[in-house]
Amino acid sequence: MMKQARPISVNDRITSIDTVRGIAILGIFLVNFPAMLGIQPLDTRGYTQGADAMFRFGYDLFIQTKFYSLFAFLFGLGFYLFMSRAEAKGYRMRALFSMRLAVLFLLGCLHFLLLWYGDILHMYALVGFLLLFFYRQKASALFVWSIFLMALFMLFIWFAFSGDIDLDQKVLLEAPWFNGLEDYAQKVSQRYEMLSGIQILNVIIYIPELLGLFLLGLCAGKINFFQRVHEWKRGLRITQIVSLVVTILLFIPMFRYYFSHEVYVSEEIQKYIQLTGKTLFVFYLVSIVLLLENKRFRAKMQGFTYVGRMALTNYLLQTLVTVLLFSLFIPNTAGIPLWIGFIFCITIYLLQIMFSKWWLSQYAFGPMEWLWRCATYMQKQPLRLKQQSRDRS
Repeated sequence: MMKQARPISVNDRITSIDTVRGIAILGIFLVNFPAMLGIQPLDTRGYTQGADAMFRFGYDLFIQTKFYSLFAFLFGLGFYLFMSRAEAKGYRMRALFSMRLAVLFLLGCLHFLLLWYGDILHMYALVGFLLLFFYRQKASALFVWSIFLMALFMLFIWFAFSGDIDLDQKVLLEAPWFNGLEDYAQKVSQRYEMLSGIQILNVIIYIPELLGLFLLGLCAGKINFFQRVHEWKRGLRITQIVSLVVTILLFIPMFRYYFSHEVYVSEEIQKYIQLTGKTLFVFYLVSIVLLLENKRFRAKMQGFTYVGRMALTNYLLQTLVTVLLFSLFIPNTAGIPLWIGFIFCITIYLLQIMFSKWWLSQYAFGPMEWLWRCATYMQKQPLRLKQQSRDRS
């Protein structure tokens, strides 16, 4: 008889993965903030010279495309952990993971429709189904597939953004009007049209990149990357140095563009932003896991671990709090300077650390993580720590 399927316990988690995930959530929040409030709408791409241009350039250098690459990598790793543990316990792993993705897709669509168009959950869910075809592949084959797919995407980006971009300077220099709650029903209708139209093409375009990052995470899971960092310190330090050097070389044309133009337009150096998104993601990942080998540093990073354990909850909360708070009190959120957004994101994230720490002192999972698990396993799961320990004993 098939065993009753249950999610993993708190003790089964790999802490360093949660820490890296928590860091990725912060980076994604910083990138998402401008788009959530219309500071970076779909039809306006430039930033005037000054504080906004400086912050936008800093984002493009160190944050944009870097942290969603990290988050996508962790999604692939999470796929391996979920499937391998389900398989070891004799569960119907493919059916369970398919249900898990279906629930994630539903959550992503609701997030997209009700709050903002930049949701990544529905894309992860759709592309995630392709992972099922690669689960039995060897780590070496997965690595080759990953590099090939990401190179294919980079090639597309390189040609797509190699031509001159003709943008109306009046559009660039005028702040648009936006309020997330104004004409709310109309905005939901517009987002529905996007989700059922242009977003389908967007998902197809990003399949090579997302699947490539997922497969790299799956490869990392197959070789027990996070559990064997201490064995590979020398190789990881070489990787760290090489990825940093390559990133610095790619920064050169980005700096050259920034200092030679009065109006900074990210799209004109998008190919370099995408390339550094992969090289700097590798540098960030390797640097973090090496630092986490130090117990003192690991203790200082505990706040990120709390947020990472509740990544889904915190990701959705970031959108909800940002859209509601700003839209209720500021008529035109598109006019907010980026530096204010940076301070706001850091402040909200610190509050999320405190909230996550408090919640996890009483409960085994975040609220959205718990709902996700209940829907995946189609049965109510223990939530309180004492209840989970009792049910597993």
